[in-house]
Parts: sequence; structure tokens; C-alpha cells
Amino acid sequence: MIKKCGYVALLGRPNAGKSTFLNAFLGAKLAVVSNKPQTTRNKILGVSTEGNSQALLLDTPGIHKSQGLPKMNQVMNKVAWSVLSDADLVCYLIDVTQGWSEDDALWLEGILKKFDKKLLVLATKTDKVKIEEVEHGRLNIVNRFQNLFEGIKASSEIKCQLIGEVPQLISSKRPEEISSLRQFILSQMPEGEWLFGEDDLTDRPQRFVCAEIIREQIFRQLGQELPYKIAVVIDIFEHKNNVTNISATIIVDRDSQKGIVIGKRGSRLKSIGTDARISLERHLEKKVFLELFVKVKPGWTENLNMLSEYADLQDPNDAN
Repeated sequence: MIKKCGYVALLGRPNAGKSTFLNAFLGAKLAVVSNKPQTTRNKILGVSTEGNSQALLLDTPGIHKSQGLPKMNQVMNKVAWSVLSDADLVCYLIDVTQGWSEDDALWLEGILKKFDKKLLVLATKTDKVKIEEVEHGRLNIVNRFQNLFEGIKASSEIKCQLIGEVPQLISSKRPEEISSLRQFILSQMPEGEWLFGEDDLTDRPQRFVCAEIIREQIFRQLGQELPYKIAVVIDIFEHKNNVTNISATIIVDRDSQKGIVIGKRGSRLKSIGTDARISLERHLEKKVFLELFVKVKPGWTENLNMLSEYADLQDPNDAN
């Protein structure tokens, strides 16, 4: 049996549905999901193996204009773009509820002109809108992309190999659509030995995944009060007597953020801990004892050493 293996880069604006798509594709919880933009900070690899093919999906932070924003946002942008060098297939996701934007045009033009890759454009969250709107109406994603592609093709050489003439409309909430797309993406992988075992899900350690599960609950519960300058560090992670003991520290940037996370008489922190423990037990499939603490580390989102320590976020240009 000839094996196939390749990398699939998931790119798009913040909140385009990349992490939801990754989780649906894998059939497992791996990436943080919320309705807030820029939830994903890191490059997260998910492994999908079926038949003789293995697809290595790279979820990335949302591409955004980071000028004037904290160092963390600048590094996140570099992380997102860095995956293109490894990718055999690029999936660019557009959130149909947001519609087409000039940023989509800017990022896609750069990909089409500069990278010799296969490109698949996906219009996501179609369960939330009328398809006619995506194709021809107010959102008009299909026509806008066609116009962009034809304009670039007429004026310059396109390096990307575009798969399909129009964006593919999908919803990660519809298993049959994800299953069909999974089969197609696996079929596009080049010949090569698998880089991971048949049952592997990611290259990330459990500590990282558990920290992300806790961080997701912070996003979900803080709502509009959410301090984006938050990280979660796992201090203790041990299995004992069929119980997983986890002690984690929530890192914030200011004292006022610490108060928001803790809440009145510790009520918010207790609620975050309860829901995080339930999610952790579902993920680990065993009982979890969870302790949460909150520490203030002023300026951590501007410090590259702290970004690496607290958010596992490293500038690709500085990587060895």
C-alpha cells in the first residue's frame, strides 16, 4: 500500500472558523473555540489518518493587521504566515456571517501570487445564512472571489494551483459535509511515509491541550469583560489513583484583570474551574482534581521571553 502524507495550512481572518473546522475534521476537541476573534494564539497541529493517507492540519492564529498592537499580535501574525512554507495544501477560510472583506482580498492576493501551493477556499458557517446571500446577495463572497481571481490572472502570473473556481460552501456543524471534505483533502496529500502513528491526534503534549481547555472556559465566561492578555500555565499535571491532579496558574497583565477573573468572593474563578474540570474530564476520560490560581505579570504580552514561557508563543524568525 502506497502511503500518502502532507501538511494542510488553515488560514483566514480572526474568527473565520478555523478551530471549529479543525475539531470537526479530527472528530475530537483540540483547539480552543469561542465567538471572540483571535482565540487561537499558537500553531496547533492535528493529525487525521484514514486508509493509506495522513493529513497534518495546522490551525493558525487569525491573520490581522497588527501594526500598533502588542508584540503578541505581531508574533501571532508571523506564526500564521510561517505555516505556508510547510504546507502542501492551503485552506483559506472566510466566515460567511462576516462576508467578504478587503482584508480577505489582500491576504488571498498575496497567497495566489507568492506561493506555489494548492489552494482551497472555504466559505464557512453556512448553517447561519441563506446560501443565495453567499453566492449573489448581500455577502456576495463567491462573486467577489471570482472577480479577484480573474483580475490577478489577467494582470500577473498566479503561482497557486486553485482547487475549484469558486469557494466551497461548508458548515462544520454538518458532519456529512466535513466527512466529504475530509475524504477530498486526504486524497490531495502527496505520496510519503506517515510522520505520526495511526492513532495520534497531535504533536502537542497533554499539558498544552489541558491549558487550552482551561483558557477556553475563561473566554466563554468572561464575555465582554474578557481581558485578552490572559495565559494559562500548567504547574502540576500528574496521574494518581485513577485521578488526574492539575494545578494551573492564570496569567494576567494588570491587577484589574485579576479582579475580573477572580470575581466577587472568588465566584468567577470557581465557576471557571468547575466548567473547566468538566471539560477536562471529558477530554481525559477520567476524574480530574483542578486547582486554579491567578498571578499578575505586567507587560508579559510585550516580552518575547514571557510570550514563550506563558503562551508557548515564539517568533518564527527567532526559532532555531
